[in-house]
Amino acid sequence: MKIQCECGHMIHDGTDGLGHKGHLIPDRRWDELADAIDAAIETGETPRHREAAAMRMRVLLNEMSRTVWQCDACGILYMDNGHRRLRAFRPAGDEDVLGILSGR
Repeated sequence: MKIQCECGHMIHDGTDGLGHKGHLIPDRRWDELADAIDAAIETGETPRHREAAAMRMRVLLNEMSRTVWQCDACGILYMDNGHRRLRAFRPAGDEDVLGILSGR
């Protein structure tokens, strides 16, 4: 996937572990996620149960999260809304926000 930023820079999403990509989980779904994690941990009696619980977690995370990308050139954030359409969010003034999604 490629996103053309408003500044002209191309944002690439072709692999995992990207420093300019993140996943956001809305707060109103946070407790549901925590409960699902607890349930997945508690159902790990056999390898088959653990595999099924892990798959349920992956599906739930995919349903709950919204993907966020940041332009490495100007810092604009692009986020999927609830309908998987991109929305842009601009840094305030000259604030340095580059690398905000890097996890460091």
